Parts: sequence; C-alpha cells; structure tokens
Amino acid sequence: MLRLFQPATHQGVLVAALAGALVLSIALLYCLHRFLGPRQRRRLIAAVTFVAGLFYGLEYFYPAREGRNFLTPWIEPVSTMLAVIGAFTVGLGIYSLCQVHGRNVAQRRSGWHNSAAFFGAMAAMLVFGLWDYYLRLPEPQPQVLPWPKAVYAILFGGLYAPLQAATFSLLAFYIASAAYRAFRIRSAEAALMMAAAFVVMLGQVPVGAWLTGFIPLDSAWAFFRLEVLGDWIMRWLNMPAQRGIVFGIAVGALAMSLRIWLSLERGTFFSEGT
Repeated sequence: MLRLFQPATHQGVLVAALAGALVLSIALLYCLHRFLGPRQRRRLIAAVTFVAGLFYGLEYFYPAREGRNFLTPWIEPVSTMLAVIGAFTVGLGIYSLCQVHGRNVAQRRSGWHNSAAFFGAMAAMLVFGLWDYYLRLPEPQPQVLPWPKAVYAILFGGLYAPLQAATFSLLAFYIASAAYRAFRIRSAEAALMMAAAFVVMLGQVPVGAWLTGFIPLDSAWAFFRLEVLGDWIMRWLNMPAQRGIVFGIAVGALAMSLRIWLSLERGTFFSEGT
C-alpha cells in the first residue's frame, strides 16, 4: 500500500498515475452516489471521519519504540492524502465562486460588473502567475525583465498588494467605531475599562511619558508613571485574561473536534431530520 504513495520516477508514469487516479475517483464517487442511499452515505461519512480521527489519536498515544510504532510509517502517506483533499477543497471553492459570479453576469444582476471584474482578475493572475512561475531565466538574470514577469509584478505588487493594504486599513475605522460604542460609560465595569484603556493608550505614546515625567524613576512613586502603569496593566491584568480566553477557546475547539469526530455535529450531511 505504501508503494502507491512513492514519488514517480518518470514523467509518463506520473501522468498515467494521475489519469488513473482521476478515473478511479470519478468511478468511485459515481458508484457511491448511485448505489448508496442518503442514510448509507451518512453512515459511510461518519465511519470514515471516525477512522481518520482515530488514526492520529492512536499514532500519538500508542506506545512507541525508538520513537516509532506500527502507525508511524503511515503518517507521511496520510498527510499527503490530506494535502490532496485540501487541494480539492480549494478547487471546490473556486468552482463555487465561479458559479455564483457567473450567475450574476448571466442574469445581469445588480453589481454584475463586479463579478465580471472578478473573472478578469482571476484569469489574469492565473495566466501570468503560472507564466511567471514556469518562465526560466538565464543566469545571471537580465536587468530588464521579460514582459510576462513585468505584467505579473504590476498585477501583484501594483494592484493586489495595495488593495489588500487599503482593505486592512479600513479596519481601523471599524475598530474605532466599536471602541466608541464599547467605551461609553454606562456602568461601573464600562468606566473601569475606559480608565484602563485610557492609561494603556497614554502609556504607549510620548505624551503619556511627558505628563508623568516629573515622577523620578527611582522613587517610590515611579509605579504611577503612565508608561509603567500601562505596562503593568498589559502584563499583569491583560495577559492573564488573554490566556484565560485562549484556554477557553482551546477547550471549545476540543469539544467541537470531538463532536465532529463522533459525528454528533449536525451539518450538511447530517440534517436534523435524520
């Protein structure tokens, strides 16, 4: 079984293996969809999910000799299969995007020109990105780049990167709006949070250090300097709270993982009526 996951030694063997795997995958999916009912498909999905989760659990907890057990040689093939499945999920995402935006363009819905721009941008990045990746340049590289590489540099460095930076810069305004709504003093807890935020923000800027700069650093009152007080709040109040939140998130993720592993989580393949 492990030989199926060995790297191909010849390009023809690789192409034949990919074609055979694609044909077998399509045939298998057709048979499962054709001959299994909804209930049987759900049971199959639950069984495969349980076995896949059990594999990593057994490999980690099963006693090992010299750092290996009988499941350790399968780690790399299983990880390769997971990478392939992940690549298919990316393909499904692209297909879903094309389906949604294609419907918008075909039916001339409101904002269909944005969907048309999506197809144009995706096609341009796909073509010139692959062209740039597979274009072999002689060594040393010429000072003037070939036009495919220049076009890719313009698309990525001149359009995509600035648009990404502009999108993230808009988050500052949403954060400021959320902070304004959160810091309105309506209770004692809100007043305490407002005071702590005010001290921390002043402690991070030179104005805060200037306001309390008259307090000597070697005096007994040095703790009340804004930069020192802000650092104390971040280290001794904020950090334990963040660790508690992260611990709670980890426990929640563990519970959700167990629910998915045991097929207790209801979703696309497990409706409430079944």
